[in-house]
Amino acid sequence: MLSVIFDMDGTLLDTQRIGITAWNHAGSLQKVENVGNHIKHVCGMNEAGWTAYLSEHFPSLDIELFKREATEYIIKNGKITYKKGAKKLLGYLKEKGIKTALASGSSSEVIAYNLNKLNGLEQFDVIVGGEEVVNGKPAPDIFLLAAKRLGRKPQECFVIEDSKNGILSGSRAGMKCIGIPDVAEFDEEAKSLMVAELSSLDEVISIIEKEL
Repeated sequence: MLSVIFDMDGTLLDTQRIGITAWNHAGSLQKVENVGNHIKHVCGMNEAGWTAYLSEHFPSLDIELFKREATEYIIKNGKITYKKGAKKLLGYLKEKGIKTALASGSSSEVIAYNLNKLNGLEQFDVIVGGEEVVNGKPAPDIFLLAAKRLGRKPQECFVIEDSKNGILSGSRAGMKCIGIPDVAEFDEEAKSLMVAELSSLDEVISIIEKEL
């Protein structure tokens, strides 16, 4: 019996663009410009991963202050919305009785905040936050934990991702990966690891239909 595991930021929810603006804002407050341009390099990573990246590339940043300022900007200015086709796909999966999980590099707290805004928590059988695994994406840990909680073998799971880190993670977990690019295009390595590259979430339905 197959299951579907979603990434959140940039895949299920349209959050990456406000993230870029928030990072640019928070960086500029410390006289560091264009930090948001680096989001494409850390998509999918958990907090430990992306803060380590920022510390390496922007050693003058006060990371804790940066995180607070970016979060405050998002809360004040961000509007949380589903990506195109998300509601249709989630409704289809619910109708077919297909178990779903959300496995995100974002923390469980952020996931709950976002999904509560959309009354979306009940859409998922399992939710895994980035802090629940030691090794974030591109390591396979978070998807393996999601599959375990779903009661599924890795090969029974589809992973839907918008980032190379996520595709690498799903592939290394032994799962079937579907890519839907968001703020960055996939490179050839990522494309070679996918069963399909699509333009919107509702297109996933035709792939699932073939597996039923």
